[in-house]
Amino acid sequence: AVAEALRERTALLLIDYLQRRAREPATPEVAVLRCVAAQIQPRNQRVLSRYRGFRGDHVGLAARMAQAIFGDRHVPSWGRVAALVTLAGTLLERAPRGTYRKPKRGYKLELREWKAGVDRDWPRLVDFLCAWLKGRHRAWLEAHYGWDGFCDFSLTLPASQRILLVRFLLSCFSASVLIYLWTKLS
Repeated sequence: AVAEALRERTALLLIDYLQRRAREPATPEVAVLRCVAAQIQPRNQRVLSRYRGFRGDHVGLAARMAQAIFGDRHVPSWGRVAALVTLAGTLLERAPRGTYRKPKRGYKLELREWKAGVDRDWPRLVDFLCAWLKGRHRAWLEAHYGWDGFCDFSLTLPASQRILLVRFLLSCFSASVLIYLWTKLS
């Protein structure tokens, strides 16, 4: 039961992070993950920029990167988990306009092809990451209190990132109050 709950929570977190990156995060874990990813991305911009607009097997590349990040000798850490999920998110980001432009093909056609690949692969990427984390690192995740442990670990974030998390939680509370009032007044 605990393992299934962890898998479900992991899947929801990954779906929210990977599919809905432009929207408000649905859970505090996603808000924290976005804050951590925002710290990882600038520090690794040179490497990550190569993978924006990636056209190919997103899952295969994520599997190779997971092996490189975690390896057989590396002990799992929340930093490694965040790095892997940040990379997965980067794989699904659109490349800057004109990056893959071929003279005889239009940008809109290339964009449609790229989007079709992302639409096909993001659910597979969620499945892979869930299986990877639950399979190889389930004991570690459970020993580190799952995604609650991730949030606790990330409380060492700088004050500016914690402020963003507090703003998110306050906006959720405000939305809940507004929905409650709307249903009572309707």
